[in-house]
Amino acid sequence: MAEVAKCAANLGSQFGMKRELKVSMMLANQLSETSYSNSNELLFSILENTELGVFVVENGGRVVYMNASARHILQAPHGFLPDWATVELKQMIDRLSKGGQVVERWSHDDLVMRVRARPLAKFSALTVLEVSITAAKSAHQISETLSRSLELSYGDARLLGLLWRGMSNDEIATTLNVRVGTVKSRLFRLYQKLGVRRRPAAVLRAAEVLRD
Repeated sequence: MAEVAKCAANLGSQFGMKRELKVSMMLANQLSETSYSNSNELLFSILENTELGVFVVENGGRVVYMNASARHILQAPHGFLPDWATVELKQMIDRLSKGGQVVERWSHDDLVMRVRARPLAKFSALTVLEVSITAAKSAHQISETLSRSLELSYGDARLLGLLWRGMSNDEIATTLNVRVGTVKSRLFRLYQKLGVRRRPAAVLRAAEVLRD
């Protein structure tokens, strides 16, 4: 099996990631007989658009991969960890060296993040980290800011705020007390209003506003 397939399998099995990443695992396995560069490109293309923030670091703390969700959550547009996150990461890796996995909460500005880390494989020099937002400004503040800055209705702004927090369609449906199909329809219309085609682009629009 190609190295990229092993990487995808470890990511999916260790972190129980969502549907998109499981698809990448299957595709990577199917591509195990193709060239490394082609399969590597496809895997990272799929990872790039997952809702979950994912980044991979060497034991020394150097980032070797960071997807779009992780870049916007960590406010790292070019894939380099900011100083505050570098400090948090070093402490986390030190604790991780004792074995198993580590789950922590990182706080910065108005954000509280849940970060889970574990080695990519038993003897791997790489560590995979999963990051998601658990708390931020009040939902009302976020919705008001997005509504005003992007000229959205309050309902659309609230929906965009839930996307920005990293919620899945199922979680949004539960929060809004509607069907998942309704969420998908509303997201489609929201993307049109924002002039984007995909979820990560909508999240990045929100991140640009809420970062200011």
